[in-house]
Amino acid sequence: MTGLITRRGLIGTAAAGIVLRPSLLQAQTSGLTIIDGRTFRGTRSPGGSGTDGGTAIKAESNTLIRNCYFLDLGNGAIRLFHTTTQNVTVEDCQVANMYRFIENWSWNHPDVPAPVSDFTVRRVNAARLARNFMRIRYGSTRGLIEDVVARGNGECANYCVGFALDDEAHDIVYRRVEAHDFCETQRPSDKYWNGDGFSDERGNSKIRYYSCVATGSSDGGFDTKSQEVYMEGCFASGNKLNYRLWNSGTLKNCRSENPVKRGGTGWIGHFSFVGGSGPNYVLDSPVVRAGATNKAPVLYFQSSVPATVTIYNADIDAPGAALIQVDKGRPAPTIKWVPERSQQKIRVARDYA
Repeated sequence: MTGLITRRGLIGTAAAGIVLRPSLLQAQTSGLTIIDGRTFRGTRSPGGSGTDGGTAIKAESNTLIRNCYFLDLGNGAIRLFHTTTQNVTVEDCQVANMYRFIENWSWNHPDVPAPVSDFTVRRVNAARLARNFMRIRYGSTRGLIEDVVARGNGECANYCVGFALDDEAHDIVYRRVEAHDFCETQRPSDKYWNGDGFSDERGNSKIRYYSCVATGSSDGGFDTKSQEVYMEGCFASGNKLNYRLWNSGTLKNCRSENPVKRGGTGWIGHFSFVGGSGPNYVLDSPVVRAGATNKAPVLYFQSSVPATVTIYNADIDAPGAALIQVDKGRPAPTIKWVPERSQQKIRVARDYA
């Protein structure tokens, strides 16, 4: 049996000029439920703050959501909060003005986890997000996010992140996903400003990023704490720390341009190595570009345990910056150049800050 919910006969579409208040749509579990071509409008004001605004869909297993509009909603236009949810797809949707689009939060957190598996989010365009495009957590697995563009509202809530993974989520793939302008503005100038394009936390594993883009974050473009992360063909520009690396993994053909500090404390950097467990990364063919007045160090070491970095075939042009900066009181890293540093394409103001 397939449940089909379409625009036809719907009272309250945008075309009709009638507001559809948020509702919780109970998905049918006996087959695939299709929610197609609907418009969901919540109660969030254009300059709304906090989590208010309503929820549109409570998605259960075997649900396809496509060709829908989500407007003026709150914490989770789509909610995944059952003890288990499987086979959910969201595709070809437009999103605007909400706190968070996809929320994965147990009805009895943290005692009853709510993992989601075999889920896909593709071809979604979202604007004016206050906190996240999505948060996926618990033991969620086998997720694919592709061809999605998410934009913050320019004055995001504290701890905003475009795409957030938490707890023990694993085997998640991002392809051609973009996160722009997830920037905190509400903290005092003497505090550390957060705000990331992408984040994955300790406990996450097998996270893969392909051809993803992060710009305009007040902290990390890519802030990755997961073990053995893999990134290929990614691009970060105009974030405080374009790549913020805490654990282990490989970055291949990834590009960093012109880090920017928008407020708060802390320094700027292209590739920043952080944490207390000795970051261990391979940078394979990294590309760095920065203007002559940009002083962000290319390799910035902030970890309390020595980092180990192997660099293959770098292409670095940052004439106003140091190649390496180690925070005061932090241990010196081990850097292996393949081929030797003198044979790689590197133009910087000096080797050490």
